Amino acid sequence: MPTPKARRPTLLMFLTLHDLCIELSSSSDHARAQWQQLFAGWLQPKAAAVHARLHLSVQDELPDLPATTPYFSDALHLTAEPGILTVYRDGDEGVWLHYLDGALVYVPMRNAPGNAIRGVILLRAMDNGRFEDITFTSLAPALRRQGYFLVHAFAASKNGRCALIVGTTNSGKTTTGLNLLLNGWQLLANDIVLLQQREREVYALPTPGIVNIRPRTVTLLPQLRPLLASKQIMYGQYNITGEELVNGRWSAPCPVTHIYFPYIEPRPHSTRHKRNRAVALAHLMAESMDRWDEDTLPEHLNLLQRLVRQANAYEIHLGQDMTQIPPLFDL
Repeated sequence: MPTPKARRPTLLMFLTLHDLCIELSSSSDHARAQWQQLFAGWLQPKAAAVHARLHLSVQDELPDLPATTPYFSDALHLTAEPGILTVYRDGDEGVWLHYLDGALVYVPMRNAPGNAIRGVILLRAMDNGRFEDITFTSLAPALRRQGYFLVHAFAASKNGRCALIVGTTNSGKTTTGLNLLLNGWQLLANDIVLLQQREREVYALPTPGIVNIRPRTVTLLPQLRPLLASKQIMYGQYNITGEELVNGRWSAPCPVTHIYFPYIEPRPHSTRHKRNRAVALAHLMAESMDRWDEDTLPEHLNLLQRLVRQANAYEIHLGQDMTQIPPLFDL
């Protein structure tokens, strides 16, 4: 099946992620506006060298799916959620990512000059956070091959050390992370965190993204109201960029020293309990590893194993008393 042809882009933008530069292009004003919001503060007008290219076109319908049988579907691995992603091989050189809510993206799995990630996305798949997911998931193989690995988590730092809050949607990780920021911590990332091996330690790196804040979180943390005064609720939540949330004052990269797994429970007080490292590794694998990217699985697993050896892992059972939670995270 041929790679879908993107329309001639009317504008290129360049996303700078630490020592990487990613070229983003689309003929769609809506797609470019989404990238400009998502990566506000991280975009450059030009670049001397490009490490990955992502071209997305917005169309009314997707091209035909590959005729082959998919070799991966997350519907086989999710128990409480419907499937989102199905993956097809395209020989030995690339894969097709079919996002069931409206995108088809070709991802080359070999880094080579001129190789580009190209795809088609439907307009209905560009809201409610899905455009961010599609962008990062499509870029993830190229990032991994450059030594950057993604994990679904909130990351904040204090005193030069990082706490990684890892959990599924609705686990309380964003509310807990925002609570830390309101109590003197610095933001590294919300929802999607870049991890990198640096000498003998695994570091969490500042990573741009949208912070989705539900009205319930604002009720629990009323100090957020001034930050959201100009925002409207869309799809049941407020959306603010990480850049806006911290006014551009991101944390420096930090070694991960603590990993927390939050659980919301109907209790008045919060508690912290030590978690077994093997169990922590299993949960990290579930929240970070794309099992369809088989070539990078050994390196990715090695990084996560180093991470759980260097960091202390805890369960955080979250109660209703927000003032009680930050002391449980003291590093």
